[in-house]
Amino acid sequence: MMPFQALLTGPEGGAAGTPVGAHFFGRQLAIDAPGHSVDVAQLVVSVGGVDGPELFLNWLDAQGRQASLKPLTAGDIAIVLKEAPPALQPQLQRLWGERQRNRRQVSGWLAGLTGAAVIAAALLWWQGGHAIGALAGWIPVSTEKQLGELALAQVRAQGGISEHGVAQQTVQEIGRKLTAGSRYQYRWLVKQDDTVNAFAMPGGIIVVHTGLLRQAGDPGELAGVLAHEVQHVEQRHSLRQMISSLGWGALVGVTIGDISAVAAMLAHQAGTLYFSRDMEEEADRLGLLALQRAQIRPDGMLRFFQELDDKDKASVPGWISSHPQTAARAQQIESLIAATPCPVCTPLTSQYWQAMKAALPPTAK
Repeated sequence: MMPFQALLTGPEGGAAGTPVGAHFFGRQLAIDAPGHSVDVAQLVVSVGGVDGPELFLNWLDAQGRQASLKPLTAGDIAIVLKEAPPALQPQLQRLWGERQRNRRQVSGWLAGLTGAAVIAAALLWWQGGHAIGALAGWIPVSTEKQLGELALAQVRAQGGISEHGVAQQTVQEIGRKLTAGSRYQYRWLVKQDDTVNAFAMPGGIIVVHTGLLRQAGDPGELAGVLAHEVQHVEQRHSLRQMISSLGWGALVGVTIGDISAVAAMLAHQAGTLYFSRDMEEEADRLGLLALQRAQIRPDGMLRFFQELDDKDKASVPGWISSHPQTAARAQQIESLIAATPCPVCTPLTSQYWQAMKAALPPTAK
């Protein structure tokens, strides 16, 4: 196979990157220095570049650390696009094509902004947060998914993430009841962490802490939390808040497909995003309706909020800090339940619940 030149970043290439030679051999991506290969099934493709085209081949090493290979020139990118094995071609062709379309779209936006004075006046009139929210809505779901995957790789590197086991099965079993027909393909993960917390990342990634699984008194309470977090994904709250906090430069970069540069920054925000009151109320309201569509009694959502409010907030910092005004929202949820009765809704059960509770690791001292 024809070789290409690339920049290796990560554990072996360092933060600044190391120039290397590479080539495809069968289903392997062979890297000449430091002399190893990566199975193409482990590769996640991302694209970007504002001034010129950039292509990234990302993977996790044996220790769960992120590494990346970036072809150096347009000619090297062309070699990758031509020589990559069939298993990698769907990612390459889809993302590279979307990148070209997105760049043309953004170029059209920028051409329409004729001066700094016009931009400033428009933002003052429209409000920056609303503008970012609206423009973030134009980001393709495929790009949003890539953003979430790269941010997840950073979170995974912190340790404690599990995609298997009875706790993950419990979360997945309940979560799937709430996401039927969604445009997202959800991934359900459990993090070994004693804080009472759960969070959503762009593209349909939901992470639940073991501390929250201990706190949930029954499947209905866990379903209430998951229904709320799912709506942060469905309404693109997570995407909008992350992009908003990173600013306009990140918005333009993500919109044209340059997501690698912001993934590490997003990882530090995961689980600590502070949503606006309107977003929280929307996630509660639509989450409650999602429970009812799944014919699950929504009083579990109410019980969970009421129990959190009764506890010493210092003992449950995670969900409280990123989901404020617990008592007021519990009252609103109670009013919503009274206003939208659901005669066909029944208490939720889970075949894994007791086994999950028994398998939870002890609280760290």
